[in-house]
Amino acid sequence: MILWAMPDSGDKTKEVYASFIELFKKENPSIDVTVRVFTRNVLWRRMFTIKHPTHEEEVPDLVQIPHYWTALLVREGVAENLSELDPGLSLANCLVPLKPHCYQPGTKDIYSYPWWFDLSALHYRADHLKLVTSRPEHDLATWEGLLNICQALREQFKDTPGYYPMQNSDWRGSLSVRNALPCIWGRGGDLLSPDLSSTLVGTKAFKEGIRDYVNLALKNYMPILRERGSLGTIVSGKASMMISRKQGVSTFNARKGIRVRTLPVPTTGTTYYSYLAGMNLFVNKLSQEKKNALKFIKFCARPENQLRYAAMIDAFPAFEDAFEQFIFSSSQRLQTYSNILASARTLPNITVTGTIMEILKRILAVCATQIVEERFTQASLDRELDLAAKEIEYLLSIYQG
Repeated sequence: MILWAMPDSGDKTKEVYASFIELFKKENPSIDVTVRVFTRNVLWRRMFTIKHPTHEEEVPDLVQIPHYWTALLVREGVAENLSELDPGLSLANCLVPLKPHCYQPGTKDIYSYPWWFDLSALHYRADHLKLVTSRPEHDLATWEGLLNICQALREQFKDTPGYYPMQNSDWRGSLSVRNALPCIWGRGGDLLSPDLSSTLVGTKAFKEGIRDYVNLALKNYMPILRERGSLGTIVSGKASMMISRKQGVSTFNARKGIRVRTLPVPTTGTTYYSYLAGMNLFVNKLSQEKKNALKFIKFCARPENQLRYAAMIDAFPAFEDAFEQFIFSSSQRLQTYSNILASARTLPNITVTGTIMEILKRILAVCATQIVEERFTQASLDRELDLAAKEIEYLLSIYQG
């Protein structure tokens, strides 16, 4: 059985998958599992060729996907109907925000199954922040307050080579659409209208939210497009804060002498928002090992394995019983994430969502290059967003009309 997966654990991905697959093999010694790891970009491109592979191309049996790709893969006829494979398969114990992303839209047929999720939050070094504020929770409540703290930290650590107030959590070192979403939502913006019939990408609120996030790079508070090895991190002491979707309690607690606190992403408006991103598994329609793939899905969904894998990658279990155990196992985790989870939003499970995110990612990649080359203007970004809005409207007219 071949599993296509994403690098959930950075440079430890290979080791983590090997350890988890070994547990599955102990219970299923007759099932051989090969894991192929692809970045999200590569996996996205492969989703458009997976239906008609050449004789030389590998055919995966099971594929890990972001939660909002499900509708597209159902429409393309790539994902197997899991409800037909196992009529008893249920999402009854799945966390409520994750359920809509498992179905074919408009039906109760399950086409992908939750594995884990992560949640955006702001992590900061307590020892660094106490040098510039006595009220970090108050001062980091708003985006304006965050920028002010960044300026104070920049001055405090001006003699530290390679220091930036904000660590860039994007693996490419670019500007991340997913990290910008809470800023957009805080401004009252969104990707789509409430009825999902039109886009809001070209609206004033959306542009303001993007601008809020981009300001981190424009003001040189967060590094972009630099060699990752040359930049500091929270752990190294050459950064003080980071917006990340990985829950950092165990990661930072494992580092001696470092106290890292976690807060909601500072709001750009009057309401806090965090981005909840689920990771699902789907069975390829062309698979010759569908029963084995389903066994692996059920293995991943068991409470003990949900807890084990979430701990391995600093994410969250996707099912209620495991999630409750995970949250209540640490008073710090419970206190930290209860309110953040309550403010969480997901992206809609419709055919065009994945494409919209790719369009916005392309725009922010150009934006990052322009900032580095000192030729960025807000007007050029606004023009690109207006053009993107027209492209998205066209896609909606085809797939949602």
